[in-house]
Amino acid sequence: MGDFNSMFPNFLAQCLSLKTLLTPIAFLLITGGLIASTIAHHRSGNAQLQAIGKVIVLIMLIVFLPTWGNQIVSIVDDTVKNVLKVDPAKIHDQYQAALQIKKSSDGNTSWWDKLVNFPASMVESLMSVAFIILGWLASTIEWWAYILQSAILFIGYALSPIFIGMLAFPSLQNVGRNYLLNLLGIMIWPLGWGVAGLITQGMISFMTDQSFLSSQSVGGDVGYSLQNLMGLAFLGIWIIFSTIAAPVIIQKAIATGNSAASSLFSGAFSAGRAAATTGASTFADGGAAGIKSAIAAGALATAAAGESLATSSMGEGGNSLLGSLAQTNNRAHERARDKEEQKPQSAFPPNDPTGDKTVAGLLDKSRNSNG
Repeated sequence: MGDFNSMFPNFLAQCLSLKTLLTPIAFLLITGGLIASTIAHHRSGNAQLQAIGKVIVLIMLIVFLPTWGNQIVSIVDDTVKNVLKVDPAKIHDQYQAALQIKKSSDGNTSWWDKLVNFPASMVESLMSVAFIILGWLASTIEWWAYILQSAILFIGYALSPIFIGMLAFPSLQNVGRNYLLNLLGIMIWPLGWGVAGLITQGMISFMTDQSFLSSQSVGGDVGYSLQNLMGLAFLGIWIIFSTIAAPVIIQKAIATGNSAASSLFSGAFSAGRAAATTGASTFADGGAAGIKSAIAAGALATAAAGESLATSSMGEGGNSLLGSLAQTNNRAHERARDKEEQKPQSAFPPNDPTGDKTVAGLLDKSRNSNG
C-alpha cells in the first residue's frame, strides 16, 4: 500500500495554495485585533506589550503550524509503536511473544508435558490463525486511518490562518481555540491506539496464562480452551472497534476533556451487544444460514462502531456546529412560544377586538327588553 502523497500527488500543493490565499486575511484579522486592543480600550503599557507578544505568537503559528504539526504526528506515532510497542496490526506477534514468555516461565518442556498439553497446543494454533486475520483487518483499517489523518491535517493547515487570526479578537477566541484543539486531537490519533493497546495487552496476558494447564488434567485443557475463547470473543470486537474509534475518541478527549477510556469501553460494549444479539445464532444455524448470521453480526458491530464515531464527532450536548444550530433553533421556538403565551387574551371575539360591536349589541338587547 502506498502513502498519501503517492496516492494524491497534487493534494498538498493545492492545500498550500489555499493557505497562501488565506494568509493575508489572517494578517488583517491580527492587525484589527491589535488595533482594537491598543486604541479602543486604552490599555496600559504592559498590556500593549502583551498584545504585541500575542501577535508575534500568532504569526509564528501561521508560519510554522504545518511543520510543528508534522513533528507532533511523527513523535506520537514513533512513541506508540516503538516505546509503548502498540500496533493493532501486529496482534499476532504480540500473542506469540506473550505465549513464549508464559511457556518459558512455566518450565513444562518435556515430551510428556507436550503430549498431555496437545489439545492446548491446538487451541493456541487456532488462536494464532484468528489473530492473523484480525491483524490483517486492523492493518487495513489503520492504513485508511493514516490516509484520512493526512487529508484532514492538510486541509486543517490550509484553513488555519483564518482561525488563528480569530484568536486576536476576544469575542472570537473560543472559535479559534476549539479549532486548534481539534487539530491537535487529530495529530495525536495514534495515541488512541496506544490507550486501546493497554487493554489488548492485558487480554493477551489473560489468554496466555498457563494456570489451568498446571493441573495436568482434562479439566485444565477445557478451562484453558474456554479461557482462550473468551479472550478471542472480546478481542474480536475490541480490535476492530478500537482501531476505528480510538483515534476519534482521543481527539474528542483533547477537544472537550471527556474521558477517553469511558468512551472506548461504552462504545465497545455497544458494538459487542449488537454483535452478540445476531452472532449468537451463528452456532445454532448451519451452512449458509450460519454464514449469514456471522455477516449480520459483523454488520451490526460495524454499525455500532459508526454510531459511536458519529456521537464522538457530534459531541455531547450540542458541542458541534450542527448541535449548536439545533439548540439555537429550539431556543428561538421556545422564546416565540413564551411570547405568544404572555400576550393578553382578549375577552371579545376576533372580529371585534375593541369590543365596540359587542357593547352596542348588549345595549340594544337591554333597550328591547325594557321596551
